[in-house]
Amino acid sequence: MTSLQYQLLLHLQGFEGQEWATVGQLAERLQAKHHGTVTLIDRCEQLGLVERRPGREDRRQIEVHLLTEGAKRVAQIAEMHQPELRQLQEEIRLPDWEGRV
Repeated sequence: MTSLQYQLLLHLQGFEGQEWATVGQLAERLQAKHHGTVTLIDRCEQLGLVERRPGREDRRQIEVHLLTEGAKRVAQIAEMHQPELRQLQEEIRLPDWEGRV
C-alpha cells in the first residue's frame, strides 16, 4: 500500500457523521486533482479496500465507501507506527495547554 492510498483510507474514516465520501470531497482533503483522485480510488478498489456506490441523494455523485479490508489495513498500519509515535512524543515533549512541559 502506498502512502497516498493510506491517506485516502484515513480520510474515508475521518468523515464525521457519514461512512463515505464523494470523489470531490476526497480530492479536496488530499489537495489533489479530481482525475488523480479517481485513479487513486481505482487502485484502492482493485485491492478490495474501497467500493464505489451511486449517490443516495444525487445519483450523479459517486460515494466511496471504506470496506472491511481497508479499515483492517489502516488499523494494522496505525498499530505498527505506535512505538515510533511514542518515541517522537517523548523527544518533542510539547507543552500542555497551560504552557507546562
